[in-house]
Amino acid sequence: MRIIAHRGASGSAPENTLAAINRAWEIGADGVEVDVHLTKDHVPVVIHDSDTKRVAGRKLIIKQTTYAELCELDVGSWKGPEFAGERIPRLDEVLASMPARKNFFVEIKDVSGNDLARALEPIFRDNPQFVTERQVFLMSFYPDALWPMAARFPDLTLLLLVDKLNRIPRQLPDKLPHDSLPVHGLGFSHKLKLDDERREKLLSAGAIMNVWTVNEPSEREKWEAAGFDFLTTDVPELFIRQHSAKG
Repeated sequence: MRIIAHRGASGSAPENTLAAINRAWEIGADGVEVDVHLTKDHVPVVIHDSDTKRVAGRKLIIKQTTYAELCELDVGSWKGPEFAGERIPRLDEVLASMPARKNFFVEIKDVSGNDLARALEPIFRDNPQFVTERQVFLMSFYPDALWPMAARFPDLTLLLLVDKLNRIPRQLPDKLPHDSLPVHGLGFSHKLKLDDERREKLLSAGAIMNVWTVNEPSEREKWEAAGFDFLTTDVPELFIRQHSAKG
């Protein structure tokens, strides 16, 4: 099972910043999860909320603000004075930090899938390995955000995020992707109770399985035994330390 740092190593650094992402690589995380919004001038930026109030103390709506205006904000000081001056990064900046054989899980927030697909095109054109080597996974709760990605980037790996079991079709296909579920896998909240029959059907269909957000290392074996490929956590260092101790 691969360990994915939720919003970077967000337990010890300010979420969705280069500081958190670089810390995740330094401690040996297998991948990083980030969130993406589009600015007013259609720059993909890495931030969870639709506005900047929680992380910057000043409320700017991302889709109504230019990238240059966002760059003026300090989104690190809230976590600690040592992070003062951290800025909202562009998606291409954080992807450029990715080492070989690592993964980025990019959650598409409530943005236009068509607009985001156009904004991502130069990034994937200039870095084809992100797609061909299956390094970057795009995921969303919003199917309408994923379908334009599938049309424009047919080789890209897509995951549907699931916080309610009724989001999964009752009749699961024999192989994914499929017209009834045109994604390569699913990301599940750790709070969901996925029955064995449905889980085994997904696994037999070749679904990539990710669980979020698990912060107790003792739960790793449960998810690994259940066939999950990825575990997303705020505290990747705890899971990596546990695995090293056992090794």
